[in-house]
Amino acid sequence: MSRIILKFSGEALKDHDELVAKEKLAIILKTIKLLQENNHEIALVIGGGNFFRGREHEDMEKVTRDTIGMLGTVMNALYVKDYLENHNINSIISTPFDFPNLIENYRREKLKNLYDKGSIIIFGGGVGLSGYSTDSGTILARDILDANLIIKMTNVDGVYNDDPMVFKNATKFDYLSYQDVLDNEYQVMDLYTIKKCQETKTKILVMNIDKYDKIDDYFKGKNIGTEIGD
Repeated sequence: MSRIILKFSGEALKDHDELVAKEKLAIILKTIKLLQENNHEIALVIGGGNFFRGREHEDMEKVTRDTIGMLGTVMNALYVKDYLENHNINSIISTPFDFPNLIENYRREKLKNLYDKGSIIIFGGGVGLSGYSTDSGTILARDILDANLIIKMTNVDGVYNDDPMVFKNATKFDYLSYQDVLDNEYQVMDLYTIKKCQETKTKILVMNIDKYDKIDDYFKGKNIGTEIGD
């Protein structure tokens, strides 16, 4: 059994003109069910790029950009929670912010207890500070829940030596060490997150969200994306 943080980029929730597509929410649900069937414990970290991408608004103050982005992740968390609850999956949202009468603020011990009992914890808002991405939020979630694997589900099927959307001859890596990523600054997750994963020996799997049905193959030793480890 693994304790898993599923990291979904905000863009992975989009589909054509829909900012949060039901088809993508269904994939999250199916991924959770596949993992639960094999007794894995799961938490989610959600990005917000489908609503707002700060780097596209450099005319704004950075703190303002980051704040809007963090609130976008909370909106996504609410979408995901509502969908899961409607399909009989017990879930709660954890954010670094106070939303009185809107979202209950759980202490770390209560979160850990609920997680141990099978609730899906959805982390929104990153770490609640400007200058940190939602990747850093995965480390916060990892530390709270003592997870040993981060699965980043995105729109590409792994890590490449160049942008595969731009360079057709880009090469995909089946495996990278943490140091490979740090030395070459591959665009996996922010380097702070990679360093923290290296320190805690938390493995990272980068895979395509549309290949969610292959996720169990990873635990059988098969390649379904790019694994990052020692």
